[in-house]
Amino acid sequence: MRKTKREKLAELFEMPKEVVLDTPKVTIYNNNQLCIENHGGIIEYTDEHISLKTIEKTISINGKNLELRVITDIDVQIEGEISKIEWGN
Repeated sequence: MRKTKREKLAELFEMPKEVVLDTPKVTIYNNNQLCIENHGGIIEYTDEHISLKTIEKTISINGKNLELRVITDIDVQIEGEISKIEWGN
């Protein structure tokens, strides 16, 4: 696959790709908290399922007692009993 100018720039300046390319970054803390950076908004939100848009795909989180603890233009922090994380179209 051919690299884009933005990808080459990220490598040249040794910058994280999620900063330059707006790709999502998912950080998981145990099975009860996660942070998703560079999201594109909430698609669905219940206490058992949360779906988020990203520039690439949809991220779905399943579990129990799920809560959006923090939501900004940049990141979302989710807490609860997380059982599954899926990347979809």
